[in-house]
Order: sequence, then C-alpha cells, then structure tokens
Amino acid sequence: MRRLLPSSVAVIRRPMARFGMQNSAMWRQTPKFRLLSSFTSRSSARHRKPVVAVPLAIVLLGAGAFTYLSYRRNYGLNFLGRSKTSEQLHSLIATDLSPSVEFYQSYDNTQIDVDKLPVEVAQLTTAPHVPPVITRKHPVLLRVPLQTITSLTQVTNQYKYEEWTFNGTAPGPFIRARVGDVVELSLTNCDITGNPHNIDSHAFTGPGGGAALTTAEENETKTGRFKLLCPGLYIYHCAAAPVPVHIANGMFGLMYVQPADEDLPPVDREYYVMQSEIYHEPPELDDDGRPLNVVEFSYPRGLREEPNAIVFNGRESALTRDAPLKATVGETIRIFFGNAGPNLTSSFHVIGSHFLNCYRDGDVVSPPARFVGTTSVPPGGTSIVDLKMVVPGSYTIVDHAIFRLDKGAVGFINVSGPQRPDIYVGNLPPQPCVGCKLHA
Repeated sequence: MRRLLPSSVAVIRRPMARFGMQNSAMWRQTPKFRLLSSFTSRSSARHRKPVVAVPLAIVLLGAGAFTYLSYRRNYGLNFLGRSKTSEQLHSLIATDLSPSVEFYQSYDNTQIDVDKLPVEVAQLTTAPHVPPVITRKHPVLLRVPLQTITSLTQVTNQYKYEEWTFNGTAPGPFIRARVGDVVELSLTNCDITGNPHNIDSHAFTGPGGGAALTTAEENETKTGRFKLLCPGLYIYHCAAAPVPVHIANGMFGLMYVQPADEDLPPVDREYYVMQSEIYHEPPELDDDGRPLNVVEFSYPRGLREEPNAIVFNGRESALTRDAPLKATVGETIRIFFGNAGPNLTSSFHVIGSHFLNCYRDGDVVSPPARFVGTTSVPPGGTSIVDLKMVVPGSYTIVDHAIFRLDKGAVGFINVSGPQRPDIYVGNLPPQPCVGCKLHA
C-alpha cells in the first residue's frame, strides 16, 4: 500500500502539471487531514479530536436532512418515499402558492338560480370618472345597458373623426361589479351605418367573451348573462369583424371586478384612463381646395401600425385642456389604466411621482409591486396604480415611448396645496422650457 499510494497520487498530479499546479499548496496535506489521520496515534491531543470531528459530523447530518426534506417537498414524497397523489399535489400547490385560488374556484362549481338574485342596475360612469366602491357582501343580477352610437369627435387639435362608441363616448363607460355577480348585459345597436356590433369582455368566462351572444344588427338588442368568476381589471371591446377596425374606431372600455371578500385599500380619489391609437387617411379637399377638418379611418395605416395620434381617453386634449385629473397634497389617488391599442404597448409613467402600489395586469389578488416608476401595459391589458401626492404642481401622464407625446399621449394631474421646500426646492423659481408639453 505504501508503494501504491504515492504512485496513485502521482498519476493524479501529472495532468495538473500542464497548468503549472504541480507545486501548488493544494496538493499539500492540510492540517485538518493531519489531525483526523493522527487521532489514534497522538494520545496527548486525544481530548481535542472530538471537538473537530463531532461538529463536522453534525453539519454533514444537518445538510443531508435539509436536502432530503427539500426533495420531499419539491417532488411530493411522503416519509416512506412514495409519491403523493395528483389531488394531494394540487391541494399542496393551491395552498402554498395561491391560497385564494380555491376560494374563487368555488364560484364556478356553485350552481345558482339567477332569477332569484337581487337585481341592481349598474352605475356607469364616463372617463375619467369611476363608480363608487361596492360595499355589499352578496351577489346580484347586475344589469348593464349599452348602446352603440356613432359620434363625430374632435380627436386631435386639428381633425374631427367619426368614432364608433358605447353609450356615446370613447372609451365606453366604466363598469364596476363584484365576483359572484351575474352581469345581464344588453346591447342595442343604434349605429346608422348598418355595422353589426357586440361585446367581448375579458372579464367573462365562455367562448368569445360573450361576443357570439351579444352580436346585434342595426336597431336590434341582444342580451346575455355572464357570471363573474375572477377578480381584476379587464378590457371589454367590440369583436365584430373586422375586429381591429371596431377597436380602432373607439369601441372599448374597462370593467373592474372587485374581489368577493375584500377590495383594494381605500384611497381618496379614483380615476379612469385608457390609451388608444387613431389611424386616419389624409383629409380630403373642400370645393375651394382647402383640406377638410374631418378625416376617415385608414386600414392600411393600421396594418402598418403607424398611428397618426396616440391619445388618452379618446382624444388629444381629454386629460389636458378638457378634464385634467385633480388632487390635493396629502391625498392618494388610484388610476385604473387600460390600453385599448389596437397595436402598441404602453410604457405608462407619471413624471415626478411613483406608483406606491402597482397591480400589474389588473391582478388584485397577488401582492402589488411597490415604488414602480414605469409599467408596461400591452394592447388589451390593464394595470392599477396608486400615487401619493406630496408636492403641489402639475404631474404629467405619458407613454414613456416618449416621441408619442408629439402624437397626443399627454395628460395632467393638477395637485394643489402647500409647498414642501424640505422635499422639492431650488434657488430660483421653477421655469418651464419654451414650448414644453410636459412641465406646465
């Protein structure tokens, strides 16, 4: 053995010599190994050896136990090593990861007699206003009457455009409901152009989000009932063919489905904001050769994803000249934000403020992200953000794909109240840059 051991070590050392490691200290016998190997030969140090060996054994045993328990937890093994059943695993996942999932799954398993539910008519509001919080603790049959109407609107500072709308506005009315409610949605088609229309709500469970049940021809009313199973903020829109044309022309809105047990923390003010794109042809010429101030939809520009305007709440001046959002120092405001698209992702941002709570994708069950500056909202997506207003002044709402501000994606939150020189102060009065669209 004495002859074999050196030669074996030499075989191991030889390949490492190529890397200049033959004389490395790593090949020397370390004091730790000398202590363990000489445990039986040095009686004078015998009382010290358990101090070294016993803690090492404890550490090794602990590491092994931790690894085994982790393996059992991750792979669903019981104490004897047998696998858990799929039902047990499903229960484990639901309990560990999403404790609220089982609660909401109970709604789709519960058969109810809809005709015996109390009846309420939904309180609908136009942007930027939001209906009040629902305080009842029971489900109702919630009646939501919608009409499709064409409306000639000043969509940009230069041009008017004939929008297709729900209840006369783009975006359509804000609908607030509660998990467990049954929405009785009636759609009356008052569009004199003869186009069919319907409702595809991302909050509804079933084929087409309700579109097939609600497709109405001119002067026709269609009604459908839809039980709300999932909490969150959802877009609804027209899904009659061609779908992108109906969305681009203004047929979209938001529906907020409150959680059944507890809504979001209360705030001082709530607002409704939607981003959308406008695609139009060049204006036609009047009899005197001057361009008209009315433009028509451009399908080719929509296909190329080249909008003429990108706006909040349906028109360029909706949140600037017409109806800027308002708040007071010390207040917390909540913005229910949706992106109708139909093509572009929004980088939603409020200049000079932070989203204390950001409920990404309209998810109101998971914990929110905190202190977010900018959040991405895809077409057909939503987010809910809370802001604390600390310093007075004008705060600018933008899509931080920042060239879009020159296409109209600008809004204001005007905050009144006492100054806070301990937070925001300069040696000269504030002075916006000439022609600035952001820092009014």
